[in-house]
Amino acid sequence: MSEERKRFWKNPILLRFSLVLILALAISSVISSLLLSGQMLRQNIEVMEQTIAVADYALNYESPLQEQLEGLHSAVLQGDMRITLIGRDGTVLADTDMSDEQRLSNHLNRREVQKARQSGQGYAIRYSESLGEYMLYVAALAKDGNTVIRLSIPYAHLLSYMLIVFPILLVGMLVAFAVSVAVAAKFTGYIRSDEVKRQMVQMERDKRIRQEFFSNASHELKTPITSVRGYAELLSQDFAQDEATRKDFLSRILKETEHMTGLIDDILLISRLESKDAEVTLSKVQLCTVMNEVLESLAPQAAACQVEISGECSGVCLQASLQQMRELLLNLISNGIKYNHPGGHVRTRIWQGAEAVMIEVKDDGVGIAPEDQKRVFERFFRVDKGRSRKMGGTGLGLAIVKHITAYYGGSVSLTSEMGAGSTFLVEIPLSGINKV
Repeated sequence: MSEERKRFWKNPILLRFSLVLILALAISSVISSLLLSGQMLRQNIEVMEQTIAVADYALNYESPLQEQLEGLHSAVLQGDMRITLIGRDGTVLADTDMSDEQRLSNHLNRREVQKARQSGQGYAIRYSESLGEYMLYVAALAKDGNTVIRLSIPYAHLLSYMLIVFPILLVGMLVAFAVSVAVAAKFTGYIRSDEVKRQMVQMERDKRIRQEFFSNASHELKTPITSVRGYAELLSQDFAQDEATRKDFLSRILKETEHMTGLIDDILLISRLESKDAEVTLSKVQLCTVMNEVLESLAPQAAACQVEISGECSGVCLQASLQQMRELLLNLISNGIKYNHPGGHVRTRIWQGAEAVMIEVKDDGVGIAPEDQKRVFERFFRVDKGRSRKMGGTGLGLAIVKHITAYYGGSVSLTSEMGAGSTFLVEIPLSGINKV
């Protein structure tokens, strides 16, 4: 070993850095495999539940089921999917693979069927002796209240998934290690040990945020895409026998496409806000005018939710992007409407302080639990997922508010009490934009 290499590995900073980096990369690889495997399972279950809902909508339980099931399978389901209809006593009423007699035994004691009977939905993963592979079973109680619809697909369990992913992660880990050590060796003369650790932690944090963002974005988009595809294929195969059903399918498709459009727009907006090179047109924005325009645009939504909205502003002008100020107010006020109750109020107040413009949006709605208050500004975090999806929320509204506020060097804070409502306070300094 040359003297240069000896000095390299005797350097305590480099030695600690290398050991920490190896450990961090190894842990990151394992955690990534676990998270991706769990995410894949959740996505598969959600997609299968959507497919079951489409099948349940299309089936007529008063007519012969086997023929309907075979037509539905060829029209909507993928080739490796199997669907089974199970009666109240566990008898198999229909199945897309009737040739497999062993599987047509009584299904009453199957775990996913029991869960569906108890709570409306259930799933199970088990090894199939006849097929020689693991299967994922998802079951749900049908609209007739008696029949259980079960969907099954081959499932790659965690070990199989890690065997596929691990070689890729290993190569990435080795490359990252080599590059990091080379860079560290070059700059070790003037980078202190604590600075190295801080940069490593920041790199890991940024990596985790990017992974979570793309994973959540793909998950959010996959659900409406699956729904649109299912209803579109049902329409193309003439499963909608009457005009009312056809209009209902088209209405559902339109609703899902609107949700996807809003989600994509929000993702692009966050991406532009995070880019240091993003081009923003600045002008003197009359915030009172913007507030009144937003209140007017949200009036139909507020009326539908039986929520009263109002605003108070005293001639505040700010050098900013008109579109960003509109997005900020739109997301805050819309959020107050969604998480409210009939007869509730959302009040907006804008005023200019000595050093900053203050924007306050206060509601007397459901409130936010203390353990959720620190996470409400995270991307795709929803306090109430059911309410948010029903109202067409993307889970990005408050994240957009935080990014816009940070773009101007400002801050946003939250005070909330369960059952008493929430107050969001935005402070935008008059000193100018902070693009750092």
